[in-house]
Amino acid sequence: MLKTENCEIKLLTDCQEHIPVLAKLWYEEISRHWAPNASIDKAKQKLIDHLNTNHMPMAYVAIRDGEAIGMACLRETDGIRPGVTPWLGSLVVSPQYRGYKVGETLINTVKEQAKNLGNQILYLLAFDPTIPNWYARLGWTHIGDDELFGHRVAVMSISI
Repeated sequence: MLKTENCEIKLLTDCQEHIPVLAKLWYEEISRHWAPNASIDKAKQKLIDHLNTNHMPMAYVAIRDGEAIGMACLRETDGIRPGVTPWLGSLVVSPQYRGYKVGETLINTVKEQAKNLGNQILYLLAFDPTIPNWYARLGWTHIGDDELFGHRVAVMSISI
């Protein structure tokens, strides 16, 4: 468990009671915009699949005052580029907590875990064309473009 000024980061498996809130957040902020046939129920099931502690997929939750305010996942794949692994996925922070470095804290937690699992590079994909600029400021490099669910996605990597 990692503590920061703004929040506490926990593995999802240690705070499963937050799955409904996180599924709704994930659906509202990410999947309903980009994934076909997305639903809150499908998001809940996907999060249940991430209830692991020492192998992928796993999810980390940002908690402030007992409330889940964001999450990020570490996955073997994120739906593109078979054989390229691991991936930072589903980074999402409640809108009212953006700008407080919650996302950066979640990213750093996922990077640390990926490194602990023996990886030297972490990948991500970004649907929103404005997001790669934010990741670039955090040290990520744009390595190409791909397509997922009929949308162009930027693919980025970072050495860990």
